[in-house]
Order: sequence, then structure tokens, then C-alpha cells
Amino acid sequence: MTSTATLESTADRVDAQPSGLGTYVREMFAAATLDDTVEKVLSLTQQLFGCDEVGLLLAADGEAVSSVAASGDDVARAEALQLDSKQGPGLQAIADHQPVTATELRFDSRWRFWAPLAADLGFRSALSLSLADGDTSGAITLYSRRPSRFTSSDLPLARDFAEHASIAIAVATERQQLLRAIQSRGMVGQAQGILMQRYGISDDQSSEILRRYAQHLDAKLRDVADRVVRDRKLPELDDVTLPALAQLSSGATGSSPSR
Repeated sequence: MTSTATLESTADRVDAQPSGLGTYVREMFAAATLDDTVEKVLSLTQQLFGCDEVGLLLAADGEAVSSVAASGDDVARAEALQLDSKQGPGLQAIADHQPVTATELRFDSRWRFWAPLAADLGFRSALSLSLADGDTSGAITLYSRRPSRFTSSDLPLARDFAEHASIAIAVATERQQLLRAIQSRGMVGQAQGILMQRYGISDDQSSEILRRYAQHLDAKLRDVADRVVRDRKLPELDDVTLPALAQLSSGATGSSPSR
């Protein structure tokens, strides 16, 4: 027997909330980190639309879609299969900037490789929503284990929800990037202080040594600074640091670095 909750429409569930969609939006924006925001989007999607599982594909800074978040193991496999096969409703929603609905995955010819594999995982229908705001893009896909679960009546609310989710994820992404930049500058400053004390060099010289060392190893400056702070020294001193220091210090102090 079909339950009353199953027959209840998505719009009815939202209208039953004291403040409608606003309750879900506030919860998305209240998350502290990007990971927390993504997890909140996944859980609220299930709560709002009553779907079985939710998956999310995400890209940032113009990079290719590569990040996958999911509400369960089966949907994580389905999302990963989209990336492996380069096809699926999520990738199509990203490309078309439009919602994509699949009523029966077993017989959907749009994704000849992905659709039957998703059906083998137990999914019969899906609804993918494009996420795009600033440099952040992606798609959130709602999965159901029964066919024809999602209809055109779901689309108006789905579009509104996806728009708010896009902004929440973009804000969380920018906040995380800013925090990392601040932490990186702090780490580099600590590393410079260690080198200045260890070798008796200036701030400019310590900055140049870190930069040259990072170039030598083809590594990020922050990663090199982290090694200096952790180990209180730079590996391969004879190959990189001391020659650079000698060149920078020649004619300046005439002193040699202490070990």
C-alpha cells in the first residue's frame, strides 16, 4: 500500500514548512565549511524532494568537474561512473545549464554506457540540476529506485532550490579559498622567520630562498613553507639553499651561514 507521505507532492511538503523554502536556504548558508555546506545540501535535497539518494558533481576556478559528494555508496559509484564514462544526467545538466530528467534509466538511450550501469545499481529515475555561480559550477542529481519518480511539477521548486544551493556552495568555496590564502601567508611568514634566524639573513633573502626552492622542486610555496616550519630546516641544503644564499649574500655581509 502506498503511504500518504509518498503521495504528498514536493510543493506540499515545502508549503507545510512554517517559512517554506527559506528554512532550507538558511540551513545551507549556516554551514561553517565547504564540506559542511555540501553535506547540508545533500541532506536537505533528500528531505525536500523525498528522493532515495543524492549525488553532487563539483568544479571550481574553471577546472574540469572532478569532485564527487554523495549520500551513499551506490550513488557515489553512479556519480563516479559519470566522470569515467563522460556521460550522464549530471554532466548534461552542467553542459546545457538546464535540469535534466530521466524517467527510466534502464531504457534511456541518451547515455548508452552510464544509464544501464546506474540501473544495475538499483536506480530507475533521476533529476539533475545545474549548479553555477561565479567560478563554481556543478550539478546535483536526485536518484530514485522507482521509475517516473520526478515530473515537470518538480521543476519550478527544483530550479529555485538549485539556485540557492549554487550560491551557498560558491560562498563556502570563496570562504575556504580566503582562509587557505590567509593560512598560507602565515605559514610562509613563519618559514621566513625560521630561515632568517638559522642563516642570519634578511626578510627579502629568506623569501627568495623559499621561492627558488619551490621552483627547484616544482612544489607550491606553501608546501615548502610547511616543511620548513615542521622540520625547522630545508632538505637538500647543499644543492639548493646554500648556493642561493651565497649568491644573495655575496658582497652584503660576508658572513657564512651557520649550521
